[in-house]
Amino acid sequence: FPNGTLVIENVERMSDEATYTCVAKNSQGYTAKGTLEVQVMVPPVVQPFSFGDVAMNSGQVVTTPCSVIEGDHPLQLRWLFDGETIKPRSGATVFNIGERSAILSIASVSHNHAGNYTCVAENEAGTDSHTATLIINVPPRWILEPTDKAFAQGSDAKV
Repeated sequence: FPNGTLVIENVERMSDEATYTCVAKNSQGYTAKGTLEVQVMVPPVVQPFSFGDVAMNSGQVVTTPCSVIEGDHPLQLRWLFDGETIKPRSGATVFNIGERSAILSIASVSHNHAGNYTCVAENEAGTDSHTATLIINVPPRWILEPTDKAFAQGSDAKV
């Protein structure tokens, strides 16, 4: 631009990360220059994960990794359950393995664990996430347990 502004669109680390120098010269021949370093940060990319194609049975163990396959440090990883931070006493535990991976582990799944689990990765350049649904088979239970009824012979029975 005529005002000396440099615009680099769609920056890429390999081609655009460098030291840039701007030199200004006036009509009297005086020059001034300034130098700046351009660093390109890569946003995180979360590798997709799933809980498998079949529902888990109550009491089974669930272990699922979340891995960041691309992105610059520092990274922050966190797991969410139905959009909320996983609570400490929920029966679900998160094990951080280095800065690029975290394992979600549930020692004994129950109907309370059914829902959407999201792994979120963040750095200064951006955020990425992946969500998978955990389906749990649970034994049937009575909503309203039936009770025995006695009716007089010849009367109408309504249950």
